[in-house]
Amino acid sequence: MMQILSATDGFCLLSYSMKLDPWGEMARSLEALRAAFDDSYGASHGFLPASPASAECQRDTLAGTWGAHPVRDANIAPLSYVFVLFDHLDSLATLFRSPGGLMASHTLARSVLDIAVGPWYLLEPDIGERERVRRHMNVRLESLKEQSQFETGTTRTAIRDHAAERIAHITQAARAQGFEVRREGDRYKPPFLEPKIKTTTALVAEMIAPEEPTLGPLFWRLGSAVAHGQQHGITMFFEHADQQVDPTHGDTAAKFQVSSKDTALRCGGAPLAVIATLRRLFQQYGWDAVQLEGAIADVVNTWQAVAGVQPRKIPATFL
Repeated sequence: MMQILSATDGFCLLSYSMKLDPWGEMARSLEALRAAFDDSYGASHGFLPASPASAECQRDTLAGTWGAHPVRDANIAPLSYVFVLFDHLDSLATLFRSPGGLMASHTLARSVLDIAVGPWYLLEPDIGERERVRRHMNVRLESLKEQSQFETGTTRTAIRDHAAERIAHITQAARAQGFEVRREGDRYKPPFLEPKIKTTTALVAEMIAPEEPTLGPLFWRLGSAVAHGQQHGITMFFEHADQQVDPTHGDTAAKFQVSSKDTALRCGGAPLAVIATLRRLFQQYGWDAVQLEGAIADVVNTWQAVAGVQPRKIPATFL
């Protein structure tokens, strides 16, 4: 049985899941995903004793000037990213229930992709404690180098000096532990422990759908077009009423509008990125994933229904 929704949406949805408005359903599914994380985090506040993360910490022999417990640091660090991700998803759900924010949802969705690649990359399973520390330190080096640019154009040096000191601590410990340090002394780019981190678009491609490597970057570029105010990003929201306002010059007026279907299609990378990250987090921390998998199924089913996408079009990773 099918149910036709309002003319402004202009598409059909399964009545069993879409008796409520599609915007509200997308928001509800994101909140259920948040609840699955909150319940698991609230029960443990970190990784469990029998988890892969705990096993790595027990083998930690990498202490040095970068920290006394670098393996633990590398396993705990992704949590802060996850809280930031959910702050953005909460805001996205709020926008879905708001009468405004037509374009802001796309900007938020792009930000989710940018943020998610960090913890997803750090939480890759079965890479071992040494590789996890190497990745964590590379992320730290990028952040410290960025901080060192805050005082550019001023006479202040306190932030730059602090960042330089922390960078030196990391590179010193890295050499002591046998890591190869590259690109030291570059004015703009950070040093890194070989090999360097992949680009955001390369990581997004692997995170969203490795079997369809163009899908992740497509989500990212659609969001970027809006976030950066590019012309093709703005015109995506034009309703082509083409009401003539200046016959002499041929000027016409177009109304900004977006449907829930278009939003689910263009912003779908955001929940998929969070799903991919949470699956790695739950595995590394040894958390029970029953509630999470139920929430994931709800998100995928809801968003594909709103988008009008057939189940076979969803990346196999998320079925």
